[in-house]
Amino acid sequence: MAKISYVDGRKVRGKLSKNSKEVHRVRGGREHVYEMEIPADDPSKAQKLQRSLFGKTNAIVNRIMLDPEQVKDWQARMEEYNRSITPWLPPFPKRYITVRKYVYDIVSEQLNNTPAIKKRKAKLPIRLPRGVKIQIKTFQELSSADLYEILKARFNVFVCEQHIIYLDEDNLDFQAVHFSLLRGGLVIAYARLFADAQPGVMRIGRMLTLERGKGLGKYLMAQMTAYAQSQGATKLRLHAQTQAVPFYEHLGFRTVGDTFIEADIPHILMECKI
Repeated sequence: MAKISYVDGRKVRGKLSKNSKEVHRVRGGREHVYEMEIPADDPSKAQKLQRSLFGKTNAIVNRIMLDPEQVKDWQARMEEYNRSITPWLPPFPKRYITVRKYVYDIVSEQLNNTPAIKKRKAKLPIRLPRGVKIQIKTFQELSSADLYEILKARFNVFVCEQHIIYLDEDNLDFQAVHFSLLRGGLVIAYARLFADAQPGVMRIGRMLTLERGKGLGKYLMAQMTAYAQSQGATKLRLHAQTQAVPFYEHLGFRTVGDTFIEADIPHILMECKI
């Protein structure tokens, strides 16, 4: 038997069995059992892990708190995760109350290489690369230069890359809110958001990224989700190209109905409750 001071993010003084991963602690006349996150044969290793966990968590949370935009972003992602928990899931996924605990579990996942948040893996840090800024404007707020860069990016992806020869301008731009990620005034990621015919539903369209693998699409989706919630929407809907279905599923969308052809490319309707 040995003493241990840190277990599962809490200070614990109790007895550690050499042959188990449990710590038994008597408190208020009742015995409480805490499971360890690593093998129990090395208490000093457990302490080092927990100290590293607390240190990384505190550093990230302190950095978040210095930027009001990051506070809103993390709060929105935490609340989005809480809403994604459904009754049929096992009890381990839990609803979070504070950003600190949410960050703690993500850091724990990375240090232990085991899922701490089972519904959806998150990576740190989730933020825009240096030199990239977001622009959110209605059609009426767009300048001629803004519109030129948006249409140029859409042409690059949908015509030059995907060889879609159908008319891109479909008159929905007038009623949409346009989300652009800019570097040096050039659009490197884009999507538009507009109200669906069904009340409480907003539709995403023309989503694209010119710089892949940098999390730009995920950042745009988070911004559009937060905006849709501010407008009272409870569901997002989009037509996804079949090759992009895994990306949207990772963000919480689910497929609805069968595959259909749009602009000579297989698509499927996807929805996400927000």
